[in-house]
Amino acid sequence: MSLGLCVMGCGSFASIFAQTVKTLRGEIDLYFASRDLSRAQEYSGRFNGIDAFGSYGSAAADSRIDAIYICTPHHLHLELASLAARWGKHILVEKPIAGMLEDARAITAQAKKAGVNLMVAENYRFLSVVQKAKELVDDGTLGRLRLIQVQEQYPFEPSGWRNQAELNGGGVFIDGGIHKASVLAYLAGRPDQVYAVAVEPGRQGLEAEDGIVLMTRSAQGVVGVINHSWSAGLVTARPWVSIAGTRATIYFELGMPWLKIVDGSSEEVIELADDHRGLVPMVREFHQSISEARDPSMTGEQGIEDLALVLKAYESMRLGVPVSLD
Repeated sequence: MSLGLCVMGCGSFASIFAQTVKTLRGEIDLYFASRDLSRAQEYSGRFNGIDAFGSYGSAAADSRIDAIYICTPHHLHLELASLAARWGKHILVEKPIAGMLEDARAITAQAKKAGVNLMVAENYRFLSVVQKAKELVDDGTLGRLRLIQVQEQYPFEPSGWRNQAELNGGGVFIDGGIHKASVLAYLAGRPDQVYAVAVEPGRQGLEAEDGIVLMTRSAQGVVGVINHSWSAGLVTARPWVSIAGTRATIYFELGMPWLKIVDGSSEEVIELADDHRGLVPMVREFHQSISEARDPSMTGEQGIEDLALVLKAYESMRLGVPVSLD
């Protein structure tokens, strides 16, 4: 059965999402909503949409729509999730689930009360290479985990709401870095302590950090390191992840179709499905969780945990000391 999914917010990432998801025609029927009707109509025409709406309220009230995908600035997530819950629509919300924990908890509570599925659109969790890494970690291929490292430096200049700390909730770490925090927690276990420092700014006029180095420790003793910056340089290789255990180490680049296992002097490369963003399996999981009346594999509660890790990193950055995660 096809899922009527309305994209709320017609910005740059919404176009990437729609370009990918339009290939699922027959599984997903796309609709578009914006406060600018002409923009919603343009997106609907470009991405094989069924219809377009000039207000979020009219979209939520439409009986053809089963679910909404919230792809707006972070500070609007609670407002639109509340709207969806009132109309009994399932909710797929972009990461972070919200900019504040109070809003995030309100979103999960309202979805639960309305009896609708709530899934955080953490597409990195659904990358084929991340799923393979999770399998290798869980089956003991690496032995006891010791260290996970995640690194990305990418030339990006935030503008509009992304450079307004009050609307974005911070800078690089809450925006793109939360992907890395989620991957780290998924693969190596939820940290219980975090220490973070800001990197010297690469651009002038920014309201929040454009680079951060983070060190974490889990209850099992696994150390994590995240180095994530909006760089002023050229585009470099894809973000990379290294996970070291007592038996072997794995290395991969996020979005690339391979994973390397290194054990002493031997090396094995595993070829995987070519899945650049993880959006198709993510949307299919959202659809299936609704069809099967079960929780999705990336729940609102997990989104809250990812947000809490980010906010604790900011607390550590402000205080200049390690902080514990409750």
